[in-house]
Amino acid sequence: MLSRLSTRLRTSLAAGLTALLLLGGGAWWLRGHLYDAQLEAAQAEAKSQSHDLSNGYKLGQQLVDNWRLPYVVLGGDGQVLFMGGTLTTQHLAGPPPASVPHLARDDWQSVQRVTIGPAGTAAANRYSGRTFTAMGSWSPLLRKDGDQTKPMAGPFTVYVLVTPFAAEASLHTIDPVLQLGVPAAALLVALVAWAATSRALRPVEAIRAGLAEIGEHRLDRRVPVPRAGDELTRMARTTNATLDRLERSAVQQQRFVADASHELRSPIAALRTNLEVSLAHPERTDWPATTREALTSVERLQQLTEDLLFLARDSHPASAGRLTDVDLSAVLRELADQYRPVVGARLALLVDAPEAVLVRGSRIRLHRLVRNLLDNAQRHAAAEVVLSVRHTVHGCVLEVRDDGPGVPPEDRERIFEPFTRLDEARSRDAGGSGLGLAISADIATRHGGTLRVAHAPHGARFVLELPSAGRDSWSGARSGRV
Repeated sequence: MLSRLSTRLRTSLAAGLTALLLLGGGAWWLRGHLYDAQLEAAQAEAKSQSHDLSNGYKLGQQLVDNWRLPYVVLGGDGQVLFMGGTLTTQHLAGPPPASVPHLARDDWQSVQRVTIGPAGTAAANRYSGRTFTAMGSWSPLLRKDGDQTKPMAGPFTVYVLVTPFAAEASLHTIDPVLQLGVPAAALLVALVAWAATSRALRPVEAIRAGLAEIGEHRLDRRVPVPRAGDELTRMARTTNATLDRLERSAVQQQRFVADASHELRSPIAALRTNLEVSLAHPERTDWPATTREALTSVERLQQLTEDLLFLARDSHPASAGRLTDVDLSAVLRELADQYRPVVGARLALLVDAPEAVLVRGSRIRLHRLVRNLLDNAQRHAAAEVVLSVRHTVHGCVLEVRDDGPGVPPEDRERIFEPFTRLDEARSRDAGGSGLGLAISADIATRHGGTLRVAHAPHGARFVLELPSAGRDSWSGARSGRV
């Protein structure tokens, strides 16, 4: 139920209810404290009046009945002798309070409960039918007999009633204030919470509105960043950083789609042209040659499609195969044996891998990485391709060198972008799809390593650096994200 309410309403209700509970508790404590303080004052006054009355009897004074608090005087037999103050027309309901015991000490005191009976035929007042606390003391009535002072009558027990009327009057005065003030103050707190929450959520609404305006064709828009420097500011900055990444990703995707379409169009156009010319002039067509040209175009399409599928599946860990310790020396020797029949006498394919070099990762992808480098090298080499791998202090280094035209320094980073081909010798005519080096660089990164073009006296020199198997510096392969 509460989850359906807005944030500002939930916050205002929580603040208002909390304020109501706290203020209500404070008001209850204030009432009780005020009542207790007034009642203690009434008890002290009743005790003082009881003491004054008992002293008056003790000295044989003829007391005038002008005391402020009502009182009851009991005789030696425990019966009511006199009710003074405002009780002159009243009577007690039930038995009288306890009288002074025999041989009581002079400072004897007692606290009893006294119930005043209904008014009956007499005029009723505020004492009628109520029970009061009574403060009691005692005294004999003394007389002088020569040099001796002897009791003439008594003992007398005097009880003065503790009247709560002043305390009740205080409550009657403060209750209306509290009954109106507490809810009003709680409502004020709720309104302040509503206003404060609305003001606090204003940047959130601005961010929401900014995000709502961002569409597929408006990825350059950004949300406003508050100047407070708090969590909302950090959220807005994180949102803008995410939008930056999304924009870059969208631009890269559009560029990738355009490049892929361009790459697919060239072999398809070549294949269609050859077939149309052959069909138009079948009598002059060299069908074996035409078939070989068509097969070449189909092979380019197949290679490009496989590379695109590899990139599409590359984000799924299951496509990497099982993670194992891969011997890069064995991978180099295996690929060299596969490529020697292909390159024939045109190239010398040399392998420098005297010992086992183990890395942790996907054998399928590492094999693909080295094969892409070897494909690139054998396409551009003049007479020789050298494969080498060795251990280093920080891991292992694999190199693929060729004696071709090399890579200009200004293009050594751009060459790893998808569909990038350099001018002159490293061109589309060489037969590559333009994705091999991009795939190799991505595989190297996912294995915690790097792939770069290093300086060489002549030709191209591709250097792959990977952490050795078991090194803590490679967290990607251990977590399966390769």
